Amino acid sequence: HKNFYSFLYPRLVTNSQNFERYTGISRDIKRLGFNSGETDLSGFGYENENILFQISRGRESWGAGDNIQLAISNNSPSYDYIKFRYKQNKFRFNYFHGFLENINNYNRYITGRGLEITNRKSLLIGLSEIVIYSGLNRPLDFAYLNPVANHLEIELNDRQNLLGVNDANAVWQISYDHLIRDQIRLSGNILFDEFVFDKAQQDSGKANGLGMSTRIAFNKNIKKMSLVFYSDITIIGTHTFRHARGYNNFVQRNKPLGWENGSDGYEYKIGLNYYNN
Repeated sequence: HKNFYSFLYPRLVTNSQNFERYTGISRDIKRLGFNSGETDLSGFGYENENILFQISRGRESWGAGDNIQLAISNNSPSYDYIKFRYKQNKFRFNYFHGFLENINNYNRYITGRGLEITNRKSLLIGLSEIVIYSGLNRPLDFAYLNPVANHLEIELNDRQNLLGVNDANAVWQISYDHLIRDQIRLSGNILFDEFVFDKAQQDSGKANGLGMSTRIAFNKNIKKMSLVFYSDITIIGTHTFRHARGYNNFVQRNKPLGWENGSDGYEYKIGLNYYNN
């Protein structure tokens, strides 16, 4: 209705193992042949030319390129969150804050903030920070409700709330997306999870946590057909997305929040997409 919108996507299933991204809990009994149900997407929001505000269940996918997202992607289980976006000329600012799950009375939250600069035609550069924080019976942390707060400043200055373990894990990402002459698209993401600067950190067992992904795609139109040839490379370090406290790992319901293969892996891919106009 005008600038307001809503959406709903529930699922009832007979076998929870046969559906992608499904995390509903199976029951011992069936109703009309179904033994599990889950609302995958739902929410409402307001959007105009500059501002978007949304309360929803779903998932965020941050990063450049198709299917090469690193920290959070559309392949993850859904979660409940609020989202805010502001656009002005060549700048776009995004923020979200959500609740992942409760494990052994440990509450797990996720929050992210990102800035994008684009010419709105062919080039986009983004910088983002995504944080997972948790704690025993830990409530929502107001320090992370600040859209322009920074994880390092919050953590190093003890600005987190005093309940729980006062612990969090953050990753930072630089993204690049460039369309050349409407035919060639170059996309890439570089992710930083942990930096080891000195020998004391090395002696304590810390190691660098890095990740990267890149994609090149070439589009060729032939009459009513469109062919897209592409090549992808994704590399995730051994320690990336992992934390000394497992509650702050980038997972939910035992599934990765970002790249579907998790940590300590790599993938090289070539392919062809065919579209009939």
